[in-house]
Amino acid sequence: MSIYDKLQINGETLPFYNSLSENTIKGWMYSPVTGGGTASVEFEYLTGFSTIFQPPHTVAYQLYAEDGMPSLAALAGSVGYDSTAFHPYKSSGWNRPIVYEDMRFDHQLYEEDVTAPYLIRRYVSDQSDYETLYSITDRAEGDPAFIFNVTMQNHSSYAQGWNNLEKTITLPTEQRTADTTAEQYLSLMRASDDALRDLIAHYEQSPEPTMIVFFGDHQPPLKNAFYEQLYGKPLDQRTTEEVLKQYATPFFLWTNYDIQEREDVVLSPNYLGVLTAKAAGLPLTGFMSFLSQLYEELPVITPVGIITGDGQAVKREELTEEQQEWLMAYETLNYCGIVDLDDEV
Repeated sequence: MSIYDKLQINGETLPFYNSLSENTIKGWMYSPVTGGGTASVEFEYLTGFSTIFQPPHTVAYQLYAEDGMPSLAALAGSVGYDSTAFHPYKSSGWNRPIVYEDMRFDHQLYEEDVTAPYLIRRYVSDQSDYETLYSITDRAEGDPAFIFNVTMQNHSSYAQGWNNLEKTITLPTEQRTADTTAEQYLSLMRASDDALRDLIAHYEQSPEPTMIVFFGDHQPPLKNAFYEQLYGKPLDQRTTEEVLKQYATPFFLWTNYDIQEREDVVLSPNYLGVLTAKAAGLPLTGFMSFLSQLYEELPVITPVGIITGDGQAVKREELTEEQQEWLMAYETLNYCGIVDLDDEV
């Protein structure tokens, strides 16, 4: 939430994240959704496809899941990685068991696979989530492992009581009145930051080369009155650039070995998978090579706005003719990869 200058809190929500710099690439990821819709972010990250080409309010996991769909899991598997999809909640959400199988994950884990979990509110904590990751990587014993982990601790709503959660962040009266649940969300962020510190500390000590790619799926479903406090104006008076702020989440890529550090990287999740593959030394598909070129022209592509290579926030219809051609080529490849899987992507 630090992207909003008008947010007034009594401390930092992410002090450890903010301190990360060594062997780290970090910046802002612009999500295709806000307030909910995690599966759409998963879909973009794992496949490189974009939800901008789908009908509004549809979810690819529920409509376009097909056996053999291109994915990071399949790519990693092609060079010997053992892949696991892990979400410490119910497997019934978003059609995940079928989708993960279609994407060629070797294993799937859900809340029943977490041993004696420590709960925050009523969800498996990030702490217990990460302990499960440790058990997976410890079992790997030198074999390469690719794990896709969707945490659960900070899921909405934020009026569930404070079980095992300390109120570490407070707001001024005006902002607290606009949404009385916002302090719980911000305190959850601080708890996540504490768990993140422990996660990094664990893998700093690991003898195995380890990469962690970490990103928020979307901003929280707080009340419009609260967001109007953050913007200082009615939401219907926002520019495209201001609207995109509500879709921004922090991301980082960290390793326990030397890499070239970068800050202030801006992207959308359809490109983050390519960054992951490049940094991990995975072989790029032809589609990923195309995405690398497209990134230079249109580094952020979302249904609510696009950021161009020169940093301009525009609507789709405001793109130049050349930019429209790039987007049209991308749309064609999306169709071939999602709807017509017989075509090579």
